Amino acid sequence: MRATGRTDVELVHGRIASGCASIALLVVVTGTACGGGSSSGSDAAVPASFRSKALAVCKIATAQKKALGPFPYPDFNPTRPDWSKYPGVARALTQTPVLFRTWQRNMQALGEPSTGRAAWDDLLAAIAAHVRIATEQQAAAARHDSDTFTKDYYEGSDTVKEVLRASSTAGVPACADVDR
Repeated sequence: MRATGRTDVELVHGRIASGCASIALLVVVTGTACGGGSSSGSDAAVPASFRSKALAVCKIATAQKKALGPFPYPDFNPTRPDWSKYPGVARALTQTPVLFRTWQRNMQALGEPSTGRAAWDDLLAAIAAHVRIATEQQAAAARHDSDTFTKDYYEGSDTVKEVLRASSTAGVPACADVDR
């Protein structure tokens, strides 16, 4: 989460919405979705040794996200975007897809856990969704495509909730911090 308490998606990839709900892919809505998922019982969480590696990757990604700083357009409303701000918004969002792709690659590089595979796969799928949404939203800002930008904002909010749910199920809830 940013100093403002907003998520990436809320802050347009961790940076936009100051008074707005949150933005795109990185507009991370601080949801409280927990539990559930495609994993069950003893296969839900990844083993402790794998967990520590995953948490280390997520800690680095969280630090990189925080290093991006606050979104420079705190009054930008992703649900009613101001076209005149799109060039700056597009520039401000260029690093978000890069950050999420790096996070995704580093998580995938860990391989498959010996247990908790379904939960792990759910988390990787949620991260992949963030990569896609962040990339699409940044491109939408660059081309002044309000419909896609706003759609991605809402989809990003849902994805943030999914990352929280999946990371909790996998036993690595701190991985959701990358998104907040």
